[in-house]
Amino acid sequence: MPWREERDVFRQMEFDMHRFTEEALRAFLDGPGGFSRFWQPSADIHETESGFVFKLELAGATTDSLAVALSGDGKRLTVSGSRAEPEEERAGRVGCQQLEIYFGPFERTFVLPGEFEADRDRIGATLKNGFLTITLPRKERAVAPPRSIPIEVEE
Repeated sequence: MPWREERDVFRQMEFDMHRFTEEALRAFLDGPGGFSRFWQPSADIHETESGFVFKLELAGATTDSLAVALSGDGKRLTVSGSRAEPEEERAGRVGCQQLEIYFGPFERTFVLPGEFEADRDRIGATLKNGFLTITLPRKERAVAPPRSIPIEVEE
């Protein structure tokens, strides 16, 4: 094996060990079951006047490989799926300089604030330009009109 190939193998091993350590630490800090996930897409979450918006970076994923679910109690939003590397892209490789793009299954669960109640009928999700955007509108509370209460006279 030529020196260049050996150096590339060691560089890739070093990168893989760094990535594995980083993922293991993230999984440990994320809590129970963390080691069952292979990778987690990056996410931005922000609150608006009307609810919450979740934006996940999922370049290469397709709508067929994704699932979005709100728990029965409405307190947890879970996004799961997988991202596959096309076989034709891997077939021609003779060596790797750097591998940073994660492929395979993933799952992310987000806990919603206790006072927030989502309007289940208006939740939406769109996949555009490699970003999955999920909108959770706030459930509007019906405000009852004022009610006049008669006062009875007791004798």
